[in-house]
Amino acid sequence: MALALVLAGAAASVPGLAAPQEPSAQAPTVGRIIVMVDGRPGDPGLLDLIPFRTGDAYAPRLVDQAVKQIFKTGLFADITVTKGGEGPVDLTFDLVRKVFINAVRFRGPRVSALRLSQALTVLRPGAYLQEDRIPEAVEQVRAGLRQEGYFDAVVVCDVHKKAAATAVLVFRILDWKTFRIGGLEVEWKAEIPEQSVLKKMRTKVGQLYVPSRLAADLQALSARLDAAGYPRAEVRLAGESFDEESRRADLRLEIVPNEKIVITVTGAKVPLRLITPIWEERVFDPWGLSEGEARILNHLRRKGFLFATVKSRVERGPNELRIIHEVTPGDKTKIIGFDFRGNTAFSSLDLRTRLALRENVPIFSLLSYDKIFTIPIELSNFYKQNGFADVQIKLDFIKVPAGMRAVFDIAEGLRTTVESIRVEGTSLAAADAVRRDLVSREGGPYFPPNVQRDVGQIETFYLNSGIRGTEVSARVERGSGTAVTLIYEITEGAPVSIQDVFITGNLTTRNRVIRRELRVKKGDKADYARIQESKRRLERLGIFSEIGLDEVQTGPSEEVVIATVREGEKNYTGVGLGFESLNPVVGPVSDWLDFRPRGTLEYLRSNVFGLGAQAGVLGQLSTIERRAVLSWNQPYFLGLTMPTTALAWAEREKRTGFTLDRIGVSLSAAKSLGRARLLLGSLSVTRTSLLDVDLNNLPPDIDRRFLPYSATLASVSMSWERRDDTLNPTRGWFGSAVVEIGVPVFGTEADYQKVFLKGQYFRPLTSFLNLGLTGRLGLGNGLSHLPERFFAGGSNTFRGEEFELLGPIDPTTLKPYGGEAVEIVNAELIWTIFPAWRELRLASFFDLGNVYESLKSFRPVDLEGAFGAGIRYRTPLGPVRIEIAWKLWGFDVQDHKGHPLIFLTIGNIF
Repeated sequence: MALALVLAGAAASVPGLAAPQEPSAQAPTVGRIIVMVDGRPGDPGLLDLIPFRTGDAYAPRLVDQAVKQIFKTGLFADITVTKGGEGPVDLTFDLVRKVFINAVRFRGPRVSALRLSQALTVLRPGAYLQEDRIPEAVEQVRAGLRQEGYFDAVVVCDVHKKAAATAVLVFRILDWKTFRIGGLEVEWKAEIPEQSVLKKMRTKVGQLYVPSRLAADLQALSARLDAAGYPRAEVRLAGESFDEESRRADLRLEIVPNEKIVITVTGAKVPLRLITPIWEERVFDPWGLSEGEARILNHLRRKGFLFATVKSRVERGPNELRIIHEVTPGDKTKIIGFDFRGNTAFSSLDLRTRLALRENVPIFSLLSYDKIFTIPIELSNFYKQNGFADVQIKLDFIKVPAGMRAVFDIAEGLRTTVESIRVEGTSLAAADAVRRDLVSREGGPYFPPNVQRDVGQIETFYLNSGIRGTEVSARVERGSGTAVTLIYEITEGAPVSIQDVFITGNLTTRNRVIRRELRVKKGDKADYARIQESKRRLERLGIFSEIGLDEVQTGPSEEVVIATVREGEKNYTGVGLGFESLNPVVGPVSDWLDFRPRGTLEYLRSNVFGLGAQAGVLGQLSTIERRAVLSWNQPYFLGLTMPTTALAWAEREKRTGFTLDRIGVSLSAAKSLGRARLLLGSLSVTRTSLLDVDLNNLPPDIDRRFLPYSATLASVSMSWERRDDTLNPTRGWFGSAVVEIGVPVFGTEADYQKVFLKGQYFRPLTSFLNLGLTGRLGLGNGLSHLPERFFAGGSNTFRGEEFELLGPIDPTTLKPYGGEAVEIVNAELIWTIFPAWRELRLASFFDLGNVYESLKSFRPVDLEGAFGAGIRYRTPLGPVRIEIAWKLWGFDVQDHKGHPLIFLTIGNIF
């Protein structure tokens, strides 16, 4: 930090900053105040950090105070104050912004930039440039080069400063040395054949010496010794010497295996991998034995051996440690139910419900019998949360003819309640407002952790009220009987308002785009919740890799908010390759294995023109469809916070009974209506042509001229999202309603109305079994063009039929022509096969559905049925599904009952 006061005029008449004096009655006043940043006029908001204005009495201490407040923002590296004139006194603040490191690059030998960047910690992209730390950064780069085999490197750091106070650091590697391994001496202290362990090392005599490669070899060597029974082996580089003239390096390794550890489990089959990690480090023998016994018992209990016992001991020999666990598994037990005894505060049904909600009671699964032994802990926590601090729970088993029943004996003890709550020390806030969000309630249970949560709630209340420096302490007073009084003593801080909001770090993003997301502005109270919401909104823009909102207090009741952002990558290119089959997975294998290639190419440019917008080009090519899409996404629509998407596309898609060519443009905007609710509106204009129509006998209300037609469409949809995961849901629900209207305006022909409703519900029945329900209903009027009609059938709708073949079929060509109504219901049960591998699951399903030719023929109970099963593997993009389905009954022309269909799909039923 530097501060200079430059005087113009009679220096003797101006007191120095080092010894400030109060202005006298004849002291000069302040004239013009000018703030310059990097030689240009600064943000007018910086004037708010200066504690005087034009016309105020001039005093050097006020200038000093202004400099300190500006420095507190953390935005500036240097400040110079120039004084001109004597009455009035003109003051010019020349500020030098801190330089933001935008990128770090390396020039020289072909060394991984990623590894060098990992070695560089003091000056990294996204941080402010500190030029006094450049020598330290150079040494870190030299150390990183040494690890890659470039010794004694000569490194120079160039700082390329750019506009907007940013810089690129370029580390140029001008010279270096490399050494070849001349000798590799291994000091071996074990009776293991040396070559059997060393032969896989990549570091060998004659090769270039790369310390990072040697470190990886030593780590792999340690792992091989671990697998050989030496988990405590010490493997290290004991010495290295260099011959500068011959560029030779001699290395000396030291390997100390220490004692061999042998673990033996008798009496039962237990995987040793459960126990070996315990003894990798030196541990207290009794603790290691106890931990091993616990893991063995948990394993056996999962297998149904609830009364297994383990006796353990340690035997020591020369350079060997033997861990012996003798297991008596007992009889395999079947638990047929459980009971509660001694409970009066809660009914047995309440306790069962509580445990089921927490998914910790899959009693009837042999794979999860160990969970029975965790129920006492769960029950104890539940009772304590309800005020029973002295509760004791004991697990017992009672033999019955069909097996065993687990019995939980509960000694509830006395319940402690909160008689009253007092809040003391409030003056800036109403006591009732402070009490409103407390977890503890009068008449409710006394639970000490809730009191600590209340302290945090009160502190958060004051932060959200713009008050800083509040201290809260809690006191508990015992009353008569089992009641207590909670007293929260508050030492209030001071109200703080936001003096200004400064933005830094943005290179191309316009300030107005960032300010639009900020929920706080100049003059607002320092509401902590709104500051955090501002950060979340900036994150949702998706254009910043790092975001920070810092509060800097500049006075007793004032602060500034510093929004620091770092822009992410602007360009994204994606390429996708895959295969598709033209034929359904039925009949001869040679038919449905007729796979054809398909590809996708995508380019996205984010933060276009610094507006937070995104432009994209997408191309798809396959034997079934061809598509080209131009897109423009922006976070606002006509100044409103409504993410908006404009699309222009051309496509050709091969459907089951026809092929369509379509071009179109659309504009859609989305509006969040609170948590989990989304409103979406869309306008589009399309031009559609039908080709290769393989339909001869169509109903009279379908246009059979197959001429190109235009459509102007308006649609509105509302969705409710309450699933825990949109791609791999296990609990929650989802609902949506879509209304689409074709309006015959601008010379377009389409005149129709459609409504489509969808609902999904997911619920875990046990820890290994999930239920999923999906229902869809579509109704339309005036659907005279084939592409606008409803179709169903296939892996994502009704799995008892091939793609689009559910519903009305042309009797001569056996191709579908869709309908004006559709109804689909899918029910699924999904099992976890292995608890340790929850991604792999089994599924069984039952589908109901139909497509109705006209709205008049819609009968909700006239549904076709199918059932099936499959295997699913969960991925971040949704589950990979392999399913086989059989149709149970139907009304179609073709008799598909009894013929299985096989589907391979990625994604859930949508």
